[in-house]
Amino acid sequence: MFDAKQLLDQFIGAAEGVAGKDNVDRVRKGIAENPGMAKAAGIGLAAVLLGTRSGRALTGTAVKLGGLAAVGGLAYKAYRNWQGGEAAQEALPGGEAAASRTSLPGRGGELLPPPQDTAFSHDAASEQDAARVFLTAMIAAAKSDGQIDADEQKRIFGKLNEMETGAEGKAYLMEEMMAPVDVNRIAAMATSRERAVEIYTASCMAIVTDTEAERRYLDQLAEKMGLEKGLAALVEKAINEERAAA
Repeated sequence: MFDAKQLLDQFIGAAEGVAGKDNVDRVRKGIAENPGMAKAAGIGLAAVLLGTRSGRALTGTAVKLGGLAAVGGLAYKAYRNWQGGEAAQEALPGGEAAASRTSLPGRGGELLPPPQDTAFSHDAASEQDAARVFLTAMIAAAKSDGQIDADEQKRIFGKLNEMETGAEGKAYLMEEMMAPVDVNRIAAMATSRERAVEIYTASCMAIVTDTEAERRYLDQLAEKMGLEKGLAALVEKAINEERAAA
């Protein structure tokens, strides 16, 4: 069994180093020839395998926390803000309630790991399962624009073979890369409301949503997991704020 938690760290790029599109694009040219640079640069397997549009620019505090804590921390932040917005709705007329819920401001400050007494925190007994779910969700999201053709798959597999990832980890990544994008499969992994928020968070972390296909995929995923549009918007807001702060 491969270490899914460690692979998630690599996929997100859990190391200090490069932040921002220009640096990622520049450094990736070197990584294409020397994949071992990825860990040192802090870019992550997503950018190396799937291109600079994937897994981009979540360095800074989120990356320093590690993959699981980054996903959980961002998901918890969005969910907490959503709950705060819901609690405030009772004092507002109906029309104002919906508007307030989606525009609730972020609460700023440095991103922290999720509290240990919440479902967003994962102990040793659950961290491997959670990490594998998040990895699977991230890979599916990264493929949602449909731009991985046969030649691109060949390039990806070549890069995988050059990386310092165990055989089981490589086999898992190859299997997920080749699998068709199935939003129903990813949504079915949401065994709780909190897990649904985490899956949506991981999916959004994997991509920069700038194509119709990616936007449609995320919207479908949120709908199938029962996430309100306002909550989904707060997840994306939390991620964008972290990217901007990197």
